[in-house]
Order: sequence, then structure tokens, then C-alpha cells
Amino acid sequence: ANFGTGVDAPVTNIIDGTRVTGPAFAAQLFYAAPGSGNNIDSYTPVAGVVPFQTGAGAGYFLGGSKTIPGFGNGVQLSLITAAFATAAGADFLSARAAGGPTSYGRPILVTVTTAPAPPPNMTSQQSYGIVPEPSLSGLLAVGAMALITARKRRK
Repeated sequence: ANFGTGVDAPVTNIIDGTRVTGPAFAAQLFYAAPGSGNNIDSYTPVAGVVPFQTGAGAGYFLGGSKTIPGFGNGVQLSLITAAFATAAGADFLSARAAGGPTSYGRPILVTVTTAPAPPPNMTSQQSYGIVPEPSLSGLLAVGAMALITARKRRK
């Protein structure tokens, strides 16, 4: 989750600053060994995605506990949360491959815990933004402006 004790990191729309909301956007967790860098391509996706909350919870997702294979209790690993538009794909990688709106945060370092211990809070997580797909009306407006500019240059 990107909200809880010690963390308040909403995901926002880069264009207008509003928080992403509802099932039109989802989040997915990626993991790697510490020191794997900032490029999400160096990370492995964790199965399952979660939608963003609505209303007062807009910009936030609740990921719950995840099982990450190959990392035992007390081991450190690097995590990245990624956001994407669900209309573009069922997960982050497919949405990105389709050219849909995607974004991801900076890596954070956590220590793995096993049940019954609670999962660690992702306290070093920071907010990040996503650029939504342009609306049809927005694209038409841009096209109209380009035509007007081209006509003015011809005169």
C-alpha cells in the first residue's frame, strides 16, 4: 500500500495533479535483489494487480501481503510499485507494451517478514505521477489547432 503508518505517497495524474482513482487504474508490485537499480526492467513482477481506491482514497492502493519466491525471513529486497491504465492491459507490462499510460516509483528497500509477523510498511515510498491517455476531444482540439496554424502560415 502507498498509505499507512509512515507513508503517504498518492499516485497522481501528471497533467492536472488529481489523484488516479478507481478500477480505471491499477498498481502492481515488482521485486529484485538490493542494488538492482532504478529500471523496472531489472525487476520481476509479483502476480496480481490491485485497483486504486475511490473517493477520499483516490491515489491510493491497498496491496496487502504478497509472497515473493526466493526471499526468506529477514532478507532484504528492493521493491518498485507500478501504476497503469487497465484499459491498456491486464498488468503493467502488457499496458506498457500496448503504449498505454504507465508509470512507476523509485525502488524502496524492505526486509522480508513471514507470517504471523505483519509485512513491513513501505515507509520510503514516494509519490509519482502517471500521464493518462488523451481524450478524443483533446486530440481533436490539438488537431484543429494544428490545422489553424498551418492555414495561417500559408497566407
